[in-house]
Amino acid sequence: MVGHNEADRHLREVLTHLVPLVDDIVYTDDASTDDTPDIFEEFGAHVYRNDTQLFTVDEGALRRGAWKNLENHIELGDWVLAIDCDEKLWATTPGKSLRELLKVQHYDVLAIKFYHMWNETHYRVDKAWRPVESSRLFRYFYGGQFQDRKLACGSEPTYVRTLIQRGRFLQNTGLIMQHLGYVRDEDKRAKYDRYMAIDGGDFHAKAHLESILDPNPELVEWK
Repeated sequence: MVGHNEADRHLREVLTHLVPLVDDIVYTDDASTDDTPDIFEEFGAHVYRNDTQLFTVDEGALRRGAWKNLENHIELGDWVLAIDCDEKLWATTPGKSLRELLKVQHYDVLAIKFYHMWNETHYRVDKAWRPVESSRLFRYFYGGQFQDRKLACGSEPTYVRTLIQRGRFLQNTGLIMQHLGYVRDEDKRAKYDRYMAIDGGDFHAKAHLESILDPNPELVEWK
């Protein structure tokens, strides 16, 4: 996990949900000025702190540093869940817990369907906000690299794409990710302003960034 100034958002809710699902949390703090790293320590995470914020200038460097920190706590073949401070993972297939799913022998990447919550009770389904399968759960292998990009370099190392191309990707797992980052209107505005300032369409489609502020998005109730 990486993050910056998450203390007053969804962090405690996310960590309370996450701790029973995982063996360890390895967190890289991107120069927070609030209590974010202290909250992670309270929940038993391994915490690493950057002296200066990297995300707004070089996300690739942030991801590479976080991966090096992870490597202090992991062994070959372990499972990695790349999750943000405003996301919650759920296993929805009856009788199939997360730990049961991780017993698979012939796959190295498990699909997680990703939902963007747009308020407390509904998620968004129009434009590029519709639920899609992600590859945020994967085995650890040596030599993980990240794209050398200022922004939008992905949460997973580049070898995950290679594993998918080789057929090591298990779909229809029943795993779903609930993204809470756009639940509050003030967060929508803040994300829009931040991405327009540091991206403006260079790394994400400008129309996609502008759609954050759509007045009438298509929503479906979360169940």
